[in-house]
Amino acid sequence: MAGEVVSQSEWFSWSLNQFAREFGIARETVQSRLRAANVAPTGEKRGFPVYSVSAAAKAILLPESSAPGLNNPDRMSPKERSDWFRSENERIKFEKDSGLAVGSDESREQMALIAKIGLQVLETLPDILERDFHLDAEIIAGVEARIDTIREQWAQAVEQG
Repeated sequence: MAGEVVSQSEWFSWSLNQFAREFGIARETVQSRLRAANVAPTGEKRGFPVYSVSAAAKAILLPESSAPGLNNPDRMSPKERSDWFRSENERIKFEKDSGLAVGSDESREQMALIAKIGLQVLETLPDILERDFHLDAEIIAGVEARIDTIREQWAQAVEQG
């Protein structure tokens, strides 16, 4: 019983059907990924193109890394760029509608509300310390000075932000 001797280059050259069967994906998907990655056939077997296993496997299994303009609008074709920006705008709209993201104006309003509440607490602190703990006027003046410094720092942060 003699077996057929196959050269190494033939052993590592597969057809679209072989890739589809081994990777469990449609033949059309294999073909489109090879085309997208510009993987050229290395020869023919029984009249059908065959591809190098190493080059084709990379293109089939890692299609994102072989796509030239993925997530980089500067490297996309005009149609791809238009589609990408449209999808990004829809994603951002969805995130805002679902509460995953907030606009910058809304964020500033929330931060201002938090700062206002915090300052109200800080401004009543000297009165509480004087009334409930009977602290000296000197200590109260130091607390008020520190609160004034914090108020100025917050005001500068809000103006810059």
